[in-house]
Amino acid sequence: MVVVVDPLYVTLFVDDARPLATLLVHDAAYFQFGSTEVIEAPSAHSHLRHKMYSHLNGAIIGVLDDIKPSWRTWTRGDPHVAWVYVVGELPQSELSTQGARTGLLDGQHSFVSPLAATRRISVRRSPDGTGRWVPAHVLRPFVPPGVPDNVAVQRVRDLIAKGQHHSRGKNNKRLLPEPPTSSGTFSGGTPPPAKRRATKIHTKEGLMYFVDRLGPLPHEIVRTEMRGPPGKTYKVLCMRPVAPMGETCEALGLASRSGPPPEEVFVQKQELVFLHERFRQYWYERAGGDDALKASLFEAVSRYAAKRSERLSEEQAFRSLAKCPAPTPVPSEFVASALNPEIQ
Repeated sequence: MVVVVDPLYVTLFVDDARPLATLLVHDAAYFQFGSTEVIEAPSAHSHLRHKMYSHLNGAIIGVLDDIKPSWRTWTRGDPHVAWVYVVGELPQSELSTQGARTGLLDGQHSFVSPLAATRRISVRRSPDGTGRWVPAHVLRPFVPPGVPDNVAVQRVRDLIAKGQHHSRGKNNKRLLPEPPTSSGTFSGGTPPPAKRRATKIHTKEGLMYFVDRLGPLPHEIVRTEMRGPPGKTYKVLCMRPVAPMGETCEALGLASRSGPPPEEVFVQKQELVFLHERFRQYWYERAGGDDALKASLFEAVSRYAAKRSERLSEEQAFRSLAKCPAPTPVPSEFVASALNPEIQ
């Protein structure tokens, strides 16, 4: 895109249609967002105003870490967060969508729109009814003003051919998950993001998953909601920690829980981690000294057993989630479970 007249303002949206913060990208060239300044932030976070970052993704992460530390996902540069209000002729057919091939010269998946490189657009700091919201990363490449169209198109082709149309060039090292220690755990006690899986992830109410940024407690889906700026909404999942019920508390000798339900949080689908991917680590490495975690994991086992179509016992459910082979002993709570004695 060739941005004319106006500076490149980027607005961050997280939970609803109200802007979380406004950023100003001082320099953007082709596929790279350069130095970025925070120009608007909530009054409680006024220290962020006029703070400079070396690039847009760094600014997004910095702002979310400060204002919404419980929300930021491991999918950095999330196109659902950073938006630009664009005025001008910009055919949707020339814009790349999430992971789609639309508009790509090389057929690869990416968040860039090279076919729209020579389109002239204007950017508004706030919506005025004359344009529309577009994910900031999809607007790439940004062609510097004054560059002839034929030169710009060739430059874009050359950069793509070199693999430099991604946020990081293909020859640059990406951040890799931290290797495990000799004990099999990860330093700091935090597991790396789960790898993307081909297995379909269901988002029905009541299903349970881990969410790495929310800690070791399993969470259940309460409902789904549509969030985002007007006309560009997307689905998020409302989740809350799995709280132990009366039978679980009785089996573990814990006092029954009282008071309001656990706090709800909003999660994106790509953050969900299947129970069996984390359960064994959390049970054996953390639950021993944490009654709340143990009770939550115990409750998750009970619900998992009850919801399976073949109706498992707690022992069978534990073996499945913890990936325990048949000869491996399981905790006594699950061998002589008081939760479902009729299927023991």
